[in-house]
Amino acid sequence: MNISAYLGFDVGTKRTGIAIANSLTMQATGIKVIKHHKNGSTNWVAFNEVISAHNINKFVVGLPFNQQGKEQTMTFIAKSFGNKLKNRYQIEVEFIDEYLSSNEAKKLLKYNHHHHNAQRDDVDKQSSQLILQTWLNEKRFD
Repeated sequence: MNISAYLGFDVGTKRTGIAIANSLTMQATGIKVIKHHKNGSTNWVAFNEVISAHNINKFVVGLPFNQQGKEQTMTFIAKSFGNKLKNRYQIEVEFIDEYLSSNEAKKLLKYNHHHHNAQRDDVDKQSSQLILQTWLNEKRFD
């Protein structure tokens, strides 16, 4: 049995949350938040550390659309990030609609008795977990 591993990303301009899952457990877990450089450039050194530590078969990047389902500035930033991941690591990238993942993450953190003003890192990590779990739930691995 081949077990595949996946990384999910909640891309932001200051931070990117990362979650991991595999095809055996089908359960996503938030593992890290990477802070980008102060000038806004991607912290590829930190991404290299995470990606090289795991034998990843696919990346899943959340695409934020607005309430009308239209692309916005962050949609283009997330697409650009996904394309850079694919080119840099030669690993397939899938995109998934992440509409409201951050709001849902905040609700989950509150529900799980975290402080009502959940830390941004916790929210980003939880958001990446929701993005990856949604993708896993929608995928069929028959």
